[in-house]
Amino acid sequence: MITEPRLTISGLRSRGVNVELERPIQTSGGEIPTAPLVLIDLETEEGLTGRSYVFSYISLALEPLRRLTENLGTILKGAAVAPLEIDRKLQTMFRLLGPQGLTGIAASGIDMAAWDALAKANELPLVEFLGGTKKRIPAYGSLRTMYRDSVVEEVRALAGMGFDAYKVKIGHGDIKTDLRIINALRDVIGEAELAVDYNQSLSVTGALERVRVLDEEGLYWIEEPTRADDFAGHARITSEARTPICIGENWWGPHDVHKSIEQVACDYGMPDAMKIGGVTGWMRAAALAEPTSLPLNSHIFPEISAHLLAASPTAHRLEYLDTAGAVLKNPIRIEDGRAIVPEGPGIGLEWDEEAVERYLVR
Repeated sequence: MITEPRLTISGLRSRGVNVELERPIQTSGGEIPTAPLVLIDLETEEGLTGRSYVFSYISLALEPLRRLTENLGTILKGAAVAPLEIDRKLQTMFRLLGPQGLTGIAASGIDMAAWDALAKANELPLVEFLGGTKKRIPAYGSLRTMYRDSVVEEVRALAGMGFDAYKVKIGHGDIKTDLRIINALRDVIGEAELAVDYNQSLSVTGALERVRVLDEEGLYWIEEPTRADDFAGHARITSEARTPICIGENWWGPHDVHKSIEQVACDYGMPDAMKIGGVTGWMRAAALAEPTSLPLNSHIFPEISAHLLAASPTAHRLEYLDTAGAVLKNPIRIEDGRAIVPEGPGIGLEWDEEAVERYLVR
């Protein structure tokens, strides 16, 4: 992997946008009506700009996250665009504060932008810069809505993308409510696979009770049935369930991946590029997953996830849930249920400045 020419950070621009969603994202824990994003432009003395974005989930956290990211950029001014060294420096800085939450998200955003800049400097798509090749990544349609009528309508809207798998969020009622949603979807998705996501809403005991029923439904996987950091609880559920268990969107770095693998807490892993530690953290996670053949799905961020999955030895599925497409010149393409890795250098992110201006939070 060639890393010349050397790049030096000259500054970092971060902008907060609150993007309107065509459909709000509904979960058992509440509704996300808009996508509050921090857009990151890592500028270099050589004139190249590395880009990435991160997602604050709630609008209240948008400005603190934007400001923290910008402040970290100030600290890194004059440093080499060397993601491993940047990661070491930021991890050392955050040792007492903690590497999770906004600190981890900001560091991941900078890491992704740094890798984007390096790949651009070498005129390679990120996946090729990481040593992989461009592939069409199997994707699944991740439904934003979680009520019977609305999920059916959403599946019909996504049908043209050719997905052979979908995921629906459940857990806003009892098991009978879950089954009604599952059965309604079966009527419209036909032979396609169907996964379900509880978004951490159940106790271990409650999860086991529901899993015994859901084991009869032939589901693709059951996602985050209990609290994300309860690896022992997920290990118990995994050992007793016949249906595969998927966790990982709340892995805060490779150490959490190691804990999950050590306790056999899941059948599928699902790193989130923003929480796992950006490109650096993802590649470390992928290296941990390979010896145990743990299949990896991605969590949101489809633009960079397509590159990362294409470079991962145990890649499985890309989650298609678009939050940033409205502010991108070229949103990720899905053809015949596959995500297309962009042809150009870097990640392939270019801001639609007119849209950015429309959603900009001042």
